[in-house]
Amino acid sequence: MDEQINCQKIKKEIKLVSIKELPFVMEIINDAKKLLGKDSLQWQQGYPNETTMSNDIKNSHLYGYYINNYLVGIVSLVPGIDINYLEIENGSWENYPSENDLNIHRIAIRKEFHKKKLGEKLLKFAISFAKENNYKSIKLDTHVKNIAMQKISLNSGFSYKGIIYLKRDEIDNSRLAYELIV
Repeated sequence: MDEQINCQKIKKEIKLVSIKELPFVMEIINDAKKLLGKDSLQWQQGYPNETTMSNDIKNSHLYGYYINNYLVGIVSLVPGIDINYLEIENGSWENYPSENDLNIHRIAIRKEFHKKKLGEKLLKFAISFAKENNYKSIKLDTHVKNIAMQKISLNSGFSYKGIIYLKRDEIDNSRLAYELIV
């Protein structure tokens, strides 16, 4: 008897997220909040919320990583000057914040897809996006206790640049800042 082997092709793509997918986005955000809450106060004080994520989608900033049309990860790519990056301590930006920046925010992966290097794939996508759209610098930040994001950033070619302080009202608003010149 001939053995039949199911050779279904796995489709992987990164594309803009649609507003109808907001509930799935919030599932991913809530997974990330639980994970981050084990070690830090990052994302533990109401941010990001449904309004934040809805605005990312409406402004065409939110990209999703899909496996067979199933949303497994997200990243927000925000162009221009980020006010949180105007002041930096214990270091400096290679390119001071400008309209030629692409800022990476709100990167998160669905919990059952952790440790599959999807965060690195989203950063690789952001780098390609920046090159294709003629951005000069990519900036991002993360909490001092978010070791996974620090490693992903460094492994993707970003350099540590110093400490920034978020302008929103948070108990622990200091973040490690990273930059990659495109």
